[in-house]
Amino acid sequence: MRVPKTAIDTRMASALFAEAQAKGVTGFAGAVASRAMGGLWVGGNVWLTPEELVFRANAMNRRFHLDPKTLAWRIPLAEVENVSVCKAFVTRIIEISTGEETRSIRCFKASAFAAAIEATARKVRA
Repeated sequence: MRVPKTAIDTRMASALFAEAQAKGVTGFAGAVASRAMGGLWVGGNVWLTPEELVFRANAMNRRFHLDPKTLAWRIPLAEVENVSVCKAFVTRIIEISTGEETRSIRCFKASAFAAAIEATARKVRA
């Protein structure tokens, strides 16, 4: 996946992937950790562009996961129905919902980033 050239905001972030599998994390401990968190949090970068929100895992995470091609996603802002911020330990979690899915990311200054996502999505839908 290519890195967006036009970005309104960029953040180092972690995204939750329900189906991600880290190499070497197998057996009971890996299953318990994944189930408890709803998947694995994968570190990378998230870009807010005028048209979409894009996440891409960083090189280290791509190297240590079984299927690194699945560690990226794009959400067209025209499809965003709701953006919410949830309290969590250290960094807050931003949930971005469309009619088909909800993606979760966590980053520093999450409230400000969520507001930027929501404002940009509102402009696209107008």
